[in-house]
Amino acid sequence: MNPLPKRIALLLATGSFVIGLFLLASNLRLVSDGAMNVVINLWPLLLMFGGIMLVIDSNRKRLTTDEAAPTTRQFPLPIEPGSSELACRLMFSYGTLVVTPGDSRLVTEHVGNGPDPSISRQLLGQRSEITVATGQPLFPAHFQLHNRWSLELPPRIALRLSLQLHESDLRMDLRQLDVESLELRAESGTQEIFIGRPGRKMTAQVYSSGGSLSLFLPAHVFSWVRLLNPFCRVDYPQGDLEKREDGSLVTPRTQNSRESVEIEVDGPIRNLVLDIMEAPET
Repeated sequence: MNPLPKRIALLLATGSFVIGLFLLASNLRLVSDGAMNVVINLWPLLLMFGGIMLVIDSNRKRLTTDEAAPTTRQFPLPIEPGSSELACRLMFSYGTLVVTPGDSRLVTEHVGNGPDPSISRQLLGQRSEITVATGQPLFPAHFQLHNRWSLELPPRIALRLSLQLHESDLRMDLRQLDVESLELRAESGTQEIFIGRPGRKMTAQVYSSGGSLSLFLPAHVFSWVRLLNPFCRVDYPQGDLEKREDGSLVTPRTQNSRESVEIEVDGPIRNLVLDIMEAPET
């Protein structure tokens, strides 16, 4: 739910509870008729209170935009020594998330006071696990004006990614990264994912209920995209992908049978864009 409808729903729920409480007290004869008449005559105060809340929240958003400067913070994500695999779980809300190759760190940029991300690390055998999450305030109007996370992942280690997004946009560049598996659940917003050539095989499960999802597949790699939503509109260039009878889309077979990408797409997404990256990867 968007922030404004969420606040309106909270106001209506609170008003309904208060009105229902007084009506119940009146039916049980716990409140005198005179007091009940006063309450009935003063019920417009609830509307006034709701309007004041919305005006204050709107002014706070405007003042934050005009006066406050973005705050940038860096959080290192060190990998345990001796690890041959990295499992990264991330939960993000209200803003823009960018995933790129880098120095294994998280860079946050936002306007106003925002909570620091919660970061936990552990080592299971030869696999390092990193979990990153953040909590959101009840009225995050000024916080979501400019909230951007940049997640930089190391390029020379096997990766298993699990992302949960809420009311946010995603731009993920997996080129130069050795991604073995990807799990993405996005409740809203737009997602743009660039997939590089896997070391051997990459599997992905993508659930999106946003407006648009764009998948850019690597060239000269066998790719298989399975659509679980038959009503989703799919845009793909003719000749690069072949549509099978079951609705799945595949690329032509290549001589290198070891490299493959398998993606499963689900959710009430309105538009899916599939394309092949013919340009050399940088």
